[in-house]
Parts: sequence; structure tokens; C-alpha cells
Amino acid sequence: MRKYEMLVLLPKVMTTTWVVDSNAFIHLGSLSPMGLIESLENALKDNGIKLHVTSGVHDEVRNVRFQKWDGRPNLLSTISHLLTTVTIGEGEIRAIAQKIGEKAAPQDVDLSLMVLAARYELEGRKVVLVTDDFKMTTTKVKAGFGFETCPPSTFINRLSESASNKHTTTLRTLSRHIRAAEMRYAISRSAEYDIQAKLTWLVDSLLTNRPQTKVQENSIISEDDSMVLTLMSHMRGEKIKKSRLKKLGRLPEICKSVSEIDSQLATLLDEKDMSDISIIYDQFLEILRLTLENTGVGLSPLEDSISVIAHRAMAGPISRLETVLGLMANLIGRDQIARLHFTRALHQASLSNDNSAEIRTLHHLGLLALAEGNFQRSAELFEAADLQAQVKDAPRLRHVIAAGLSRHLSGDDTNATSLIQSANDIIEGNENLAIEPLLILGRSLMGIDRPWLAMEIFDEALECAIEAELPNEIFRIKGLLLLVSTAAAGQDNEENIAIRGLLDRLNSTDVKIDKEVNEVISTVEKISKEHLKPLEDTWKEWRPASDLFANERKLDVLRSISDSEGQTLVIVHHNILGGLGLWMPANTPEFAPNQHIVISGTRIKVADATAELADKHNIRGVIAIENPDELDISVDIVEAIIEEENN
Repeated sequence: MRKYEMLVLLPKVMTTTWVVDSNAFIHLGSLSPMGLIESLENALKDNGIKLHVTSGVHDEVRNVRFQKWDGRPNLLSTISHLLTTVTIGEGEIRAIAQKIGEKAAPQDVDLSLMVLAARYELEGRKVVLVTDDFKMTTTKVKAGFGFETCPPSTFINRLSESASNKHTTTLRTLSRHIRAAEMRYAISRSAEYDIQAKLTWLVDSLLTNRPQTKVQENSIISEDDSMVLTLMSHMRGEKIKKSRLKKLGRLPEICKSVSEIDSQLATLLDEKDMSDISIIYDQFLEILRLTLENTGVGLSPLEDSISVIAHRAMAGPISRLETVLGLMANLIGRDQIARLHFTRALHQASLSNDNSAEIRTLHHLGLLALAEGNFQRSAELFEAADLQAQVKDAPRLRHVIAAGLSRHLSGDDTNATSLIQSANDIIEGNENLAIEPLLILGRSLMGIDRPWLAMEIFDEALECAIEAELPNEIFRIKGLLLLVSTAAAGQDNEENIAIRGLLDRLNSTDVKIDKEVNEVISTVEKISKEHLKPLEDTWKEWRPASDLFANERKLDVLRSISDSEGQTLVIVHHNILGGLGLWMPANTPEFAPNQHIVISGTRIKVADATAELADKHNIRGVIAIENPDELDISVDIVEAIIEEENN
């Protein structure tokens, strides 16, 4: 009998039944790359798992197409073999609507999915309803259903854990793109309804992996720990028993401003507000100041033991705010201030026992030390991040490679070689999984104006992409190599050659792969040489920017140089035109690598770059801006935070 019970229970533990709503398929249609079906099949291969929908979903997505695929095929026709469709009766839908309350109830198709998920749950299955409709999450509790819900981005990310080889990379990349779309959509609806709870649901796993706050039934914790957990739960908006809340005294009131931090951070995802990141930085710095001031005033009369409880509960949100402030300060070139924010974020993360936040912050501090040439210190910080990652069983690759680079630059070649060998052990056989960490590290190195280092990292990512046979990734890396070729002005030198020799040990490739890599590099070099030629036309009179740039054409900031009069030369890269210089008058926004500029609504003049500027900065022309206030400056904070979560 016991054997039989084990055989029955095993599938319940091992498999998940996915019930998927219409919006998830709409996201797939809009954002999926070519080859998604193969990746889904790979992730769902175990036990013949399929995606479960109701007939109403078919009606809602009947005309959805894969927008990025050749020929834009119909989504339903393409994925039909992966679907199990169930028809739910009108009576069941009306019954659940009445139970929830007609006004509060979701739409009929969503209700049918809830009925289906509940039906599967009664059969003893582990059920997850995939939806970005937060109403389905809140009303399922009211209806008494116990199945889990998650947004489409989390669903795709969980599938990536079951996939193998190149399919894991495809699904993880898609998950990040869907998550960004989810956040932006939520923000766009902020004028229509109160989105704070939904943002908390979406942001909860986005900003950081929070420490577990629910207490296991048989665990024994101290009274202080219990109060910390209770206060944290209250700050997240969870319902707390009155008896437990009463023990907290005035702490919930004192910590009210802390409980609002995550929803305030979520406003960073509204791109319309990103015209000048320095203004956004100042606004959030004021939020931090007021939060610390208000809580400090409130806690000062209390016993130290009570204040400690508050500080531990507040540490997570404050650490996240300090981290985002550090990211913004770094993006506008305020390196010393960024270091202060990251240091304070590390301190707060240690109070909250958040290992993930500690790892990320140590890595940022390592980058800042590397930027100022303190290679011994940067190596120590990257190695500390790697040690924490090993303890937490988190991804290590970025930290190990960065530590190896730092050890080499400090003159410690023995340890540098050992660290790069450790990185090789991680990459070997997992080339597809290594691509994204390598690209993130490369972009980070560009962000601290170390383009020659970034170039070598991008080269290694290219090798991995070619080995893993990922054409979309190869195309993306070619674009980054063009970008970094402009940033890496000047001549190659002995130090760069030595670093190249060190990093060549990251990945072992055969002659065939080397040949394909060289072909891509040759193509990039050919385009780069074309980008060094002077512009064909120059303008002495003011003309619309659209005469030179297509509307909304993005320019990537590589670096900026200010003269004694306050004027700034911003070195930018255009993916078609190559390197350009923008002369900006005094009192313009702050510029730093990894920002993006769109020139619109203003007139410009165009001149040839002088021989000195062309040689020093790899630019082919210089542009004067008539109205700098009309520049659209943006930094993708969404993508930066998502990278933080996944790496």
C-alpha cells in the first residue's frame, strides 16, 4: 500500500499543471523570437506536459500572430500541439462570479480559467494559473481557491529552468522582455486605478530576492524575530492578526514611509519621466532623506531593543532604494556618490540577511574600484561576491571573470590564471548559459569606460553564441562589437594583448568555431572602417535633426568630456552612422556611458571632426545642437533592474 501511495504522489511533486490566460499568449505573440516553439517543446518535454486553456482563450487570441517571425504566422495554429483545451460550462462561470461578487469578478474567460485551475487542484495536481491580471490573484482567495498564480514573465522563467542548452537562454531572454512589458503596462494604467498592490506583486521578485518571512510550522524563533517578520509583512500590505499587530506598538506608523519605497521605486519604470535622470536621482534622494528622517524621529524616544526590530525590518526596502540610487548615480557619472550608496546598500542588506542583495552590491563596488584603478580592492570585492554566490548557489560567472581581470591588472597573474580557469569550468558545456552574464559584464565595463576590457568579453560571448548555434545572439553581439569598437579609441597595446591571452582561456574552441568567429570579427572590422570615414555631407546652417537621423533613432553615449568653459563634447555611437560628437553648451544634463539619446524637435549643424578628435575618439563628425532642452535622454532602468534579478 505504501509503495502504491508513493507512486501516486510522485507526479504531484514533480510536475506542474500550467493554466494559461490570453494575455500570456499575446505577450508571446508580440515578443517571441524565432525558434520559440522548439524551446517550449524542450522545456515541456518531461511527462508530456502541455499548456491548459479554455475555449474562451481561443476566441480571444484567434487573430494573434508572431510579430517577429518571418511571415508572421498565426499563434494558435503554430502552438496548437502544445495546448490542451477544456470547455467550461456557463453555469460554473456564473456560480463563481456570484461567489466573488459580480462587480468584483474578472471577465468570463478569466473566470473559466479559474474554474479549470480549481478543478485540477481538486484532482490533487500542483496548479499554477499564469496571468498578469492581478484581479485573478486577489479574487481567487475570496473564492476559496488554493492554486498558485504567477505573471507570464515568471512562467517563462520557470520553464527555462526545465529547458536545456540554448533553449534556456532563449526563454530567459524572453522572460526579461515580458517582465519589462508587464511593468510598463501597469505603470501606464496608473491614472485609471490604484496599481500599488499589483506593482508590489510584480516588483516583489524584481527588485530583490527577499528573505523568507513565513515561519515553518515546527520552527522555533525568538520573540524579536517574530516581531521583525510581522512588521515586514505589515509593510508589504499583508493582513496581520490584531494580536500580533498590537505587539508592534507604534512601529507600523513610524515605518509607514518605508512601506511605500517599493511602489515609489516602481515609478522608475515610467519612461516618460526619464528625460533627465539627474532630476529623478535628486527626487529619490529626497525620498531617502525624508524616510530616514521620519523614522529616526519616530524611533528616537523608543527603547534600543524596539528600534533594532524596526531597523531590521526596514533594511530590505532601504537597501533596494540605496542600490537604485547607486545605479542612477553611476549612470550620470557620479562615481564617488555611487560608491557611497552601494556601500550603504551592502550594510542594509547584511541587516536584512539578504545574500542576493549583498552579492549584487559587492559586484557594483568592485566595478567602481576597478574604474578608479584600485585593482587590489576590486579583486577583493569581486572575490567576496563570488564567495557569497557559492554559499547561496547563485550564478558566479561575472564575479569570477571580473576578479580574474582585477588580479591580472594588479600584477597577480597566478591568482588571475586560477580564477579564469574556474570560469572556464563554469562555461565548458554550458556556453549558451554563459552568454548573458558575459554581455552584462561587458556592458558594465563599458559603463565604467573600460571599452578594451569590454571588447575582449564580447569576443568570448561571440564564441559561446557560435558554439551554441544561436543566430539571434550572434546578431546582437555583432551590434555590441560595433559599439565597443567606437568606444575603444586609440591603438591596441601590450596590456590589452596580455588580457586577450588571459581571457582566451575562458572557452576552448575548435578550428571550425575559430573560423566562424574570425568571419564575424572581419565583418565588424570592415563596418568599423567605413564608420571612420568623414561624413559625406556637412551643414553650416541649422537644419532639422530628422535630415540626418530617422525619427526616434537612438544614440548610445560612450563618454563625455567637459572643457574649462563648461561645454561638453558627448561621444555617441549610431548603429548606422558610427561614432559622432555632440557639442553641448553649459548647464545641460549630465551624460555618462550606457545612456541613450534621441535627437528630435531641434535643429542641428554638422561639421567634419578634426583629425585630433577623429583619432582620439573614433568619431567621423561633430554635431552642434541648437536647443539642448529638446534632447530626449533615456536610461533603461527596467532592463538594469531585471539584469540585477537574473544575475
